[in-house]
Amino acid sequence: MSSTLLEDLVTDPSDDLFALPGTRADADGRHALALIGAVDPALLDLVDLSLAGQDAVVIRAGFHFDEEDGGDEDEEGRDVGDDSSDLVRLVSHSSADGFDDDPVRLDVPMPFTCPTCSLREVLVAVAEDRASQDPGGTTVILLPAAIELAHLLPRLAEDLAGTGVRLAGAAHVLDATTALDELLEHRLLAAFPGDCRCTGAVHLANLGYADVVLALGRDEDPAGADLIEHLRPHDALLLPGLDAPLLETLTGLSHDAAASLSRIHPATTSAWGGPDDHGVWTLDLSAALPFHPGRLRALVVDLAGQGICARGCFWLPSRPGRVCTWEVAGGALSVGDAGTWADVPVAPADGA
Repeated sequence: MSSTLLEDLVTDPSDDLFALPGTRADADGRHALALIGAVDPALLDLVDLSLAGQDAVVIRAGFHFDEEDGGDEDEEGRDVGDDSSDLVRLVSHSSADGFDDDPVRLDVPMPFTCPTCSLREVLVAVAEDRASQDPGGTTVILLPAAIELAHLLPRLAEDLAGTGVRLAGAAHVLDATTALDELLEHRLLAAFPGDCRCTGAVHLANLGYADVVLALGRDEDPAGADLIEHLRPHDALLLPGLDAPLLETLTGLSHDAAASLSRIHPATTSAWGGPDDHGVWTLDLSAALPFHPGRLRALVVDLAGQGICARGCFWLPSRPGRVCTWEVAGGALSVGDAGTWADVPVAPADGA
């Protein structure tokens, strides 16, 4: 989707979103695009306020669904119905001039029935427009709540390659005071119609994928803070609160999608570990032997356990060429298929 098409699709502009004053911070002259996600939208509100007045344009992205609309689709999944009101909504209160109570808003009809695919296409157009307006500037996107970074960023990075936009760091925000509940208990999400995910699954994926983890409330709940530490990759940066230099940290990074994907792939993930002063522990279990299918079925409930997060892989004698996946989050067990062993990504070397 070109920027011209994006502007043609705008249904409720209250101002020119792309002309907001920004920054000239990127050393290589390209426009920097940073992304921040969270499961709890209230945390994104706090981040929005904390970034006001800094050298960036901050845009809050969200979805608006008309659940009664049953528009038709073409062969590529594009919505071709005339009456669709499923929208990607872009709102900006914050710029380098401060926080504005009269926000700029753009509503863009979803070009696909897939919310994440639609968001990605809109973000590419927004980034290119912002780059043309402010080539050396910075745009921060606060993502819709519970977006999974691994489903959005790799393709976004591909689409931005060769443009005037540099994909900077991606952050995941969570609160230590709710981390135990949201990661270990089964808390259903409802981010879009038909969403049957739980908070733990999204947190687990985004903690492993993000370049930066922003953890709030660490002093109020040491056990929650320790749990976040155990699930944070060693090469992901931890920021301890809103007083930390979030914008500078994100713009100082360039997102490496391959490295991020290798951290969460079940065959290349690691047991990172962390402090154990408050009852949080990590075990790294490995064996070359396959699972016995019958014993796996009989013991699956016991293996899942309570109060556990787990990610890894196994193999079965009946499927020796396939990577079978094992994940426990939010009190739920997921067993699946991650392709062939030949397709397992190569984990980056330590220090690379």
